Parts: sequence; C-alpha cells; structure tokens
Amino acid sequence: MRKHIAILITLLLSISFSYSQIPVEKYREEIKKLKTEKEINEYWNDLYKLDQEVLVKSSNLRTADSISISNMIKTAIIFEIHGTKGYNSNGNSGLLPILNLSHNYIGQSQIAYWPIIEQCLEIGGAIKSFGGKYPAYQLDCVSLTFYNYSLFNQKEKYSILINKLSELETLNIVDELLKSFQYQNELRKLSEVAVLNSWHRQSFKDQPDEGEFSIVKMSDDNLYLKKYGRIQKFELLKANNKYKEYKIENEPFGWKYIYGEDGSLSLIDEKDNELIKYTLTK
Repeated sequence: MRKHIAILITLLLSISFSYSQIPVEKYREEIKKLKTEKEINEYWNDLYKLDQEVLVKSSNLRTADSISISNMIKTAIIFEIHGTKGYNSNGNSGLLPILNLSHNYIGQSQIAYWPIIEQCLEIGGAIKSFGGKYPAYQLDCVSLTFYNYSLFNQKEKYSILINKLSELETLNIVDELLKSFQYQNELRKLSEVAVLNSWHRQSFKDQPDEGEFSIVKMSDDNLYLKKYGRIQKFELLKANNKYKEYKIENEPFGWKYIYGEDGSLSLIDEKDNELIKYTLTK
C-alpha cells in the first residue's frame, strides 16, 4: 500500500512540475490492470490520500491543478472501466469524487466533471449529505469557482441552477478535462499588460472578504477577471457609453457583470437581479 501511494505521488508530482501533458492512456492501462474489488478499493483509497496529503497542502497553483485534474481524470476512468466495483459510496471512494470537485478551482474542469457528480448522486451514499443536503455543497463549489459568490442558505436558487448544469453537454469527460488542463497552460503563457480596476472580494451580498480581485488586460489583448492568482476570460455581451456587460467564458448559470465607466462593478443573475455591488479598492 505504502509503495503504491508513493508511486502515485511521485508520478503526479513529476507531471505537475514538468507541466507536460497528462498521460491519460498510461492511467487507463494502470486502471485496467486492477482486477479485484480489493485492488480497486485500494486504488480509490490511494487517490483519496493523494487529495488529503498532497493536493490540499500544495501552495503551487500549477502543481495543484495537475494533481487535481489528474485525480478527476482517474476517477472518470475508474467509473468507465469498473463501474461501482470496489466503490464504497460511504467510504473514501464515496468522498473522493466530491473532494475532486471542491479542491479544483478551474471552472472548465468543474463543468466537464459535473456528470461524475450526477453519477455519484444516482449511486447514493455520502454525496447526499456531505456539506449539507445535496446539492448545497456542490453548487457552492461551482458558484465560488466561477463568480466567487456563495449560495449558502439560498435553497430557492438550487433547482434552476442544477437544471442549468444538467443541461450542459459533455461528450467525453476525460477529453474535456484534458482540454481544461491544456487551456490553463495556455493562459499561463500570457503576461499582464494593465490593471483596469480592483475591488474588494465579496462572496456574500453584505459581507466583504479579505483581499481583492481585478479586471486586467492580458497580452492577447483580451480582458480577464483575476482572483486568487488565476484569470478567467471576459466575453463582452453589450456596451454603451455608461457601462459594459461581460460574462465569464464558459460560465454555467447565465450570470454577468456590469462594469461601469466610473469603475463600478456588479454581479447580476439570470433574472437581472443584482447579487453583489462591489467596492473599489481605491
């Protein structure tokens, strides 16, 4: 067991530090070799340990993204090849698919991975009560990643947002996860040209958080929302002489930002309700 987890950690860390391609086919062959329920269950446990002992302690974003997406990909492949054989929905293997989502901070990856969350819900177990009654925790993960907005105690929003996620089509989970990894590598090649404005972070309507986020112009001449060291591409929806409306690339809920010529910024939901009006840092 110890030897097995050591091999896994060494492999994934080598990937993360080289920032090369994730070896999907190598993972697939590795998982195909698992034959018994015990072997599969131990593999699940190894991935869980990797999440808890390595991923959550990593302070390097590239390393964390590599391990996170690799764990997502391996999870998808296990279900693809072995189904629920060796899977304990109330054990570490039942927790790991949820943790894969919550410990990933790339919206494109979370969207690609969402069918796994739906599959786990059908199986049942820990997912139904982890972090509160489903889908509170899982929706909050997605909302915080895309918009840094918490859905805590907003049950009235859950059904419509779950439907929006369910309507998104993922043709091949592994391929889409791999694309999200590659896209992050491309984004990291960009350099920051200018900071347009910065605001105090805020995940609740009337409760500011520590730190700030910004709208930045990058070397590809596009605007991005920058927070927690990551950038998300802005797509222009509408413009006039008073404000511009933007959405985050690949965002799932139909929410948008209104960016005023005076530096004001608001997050707006799919019904044009203002969720948060941010405060400029200067």
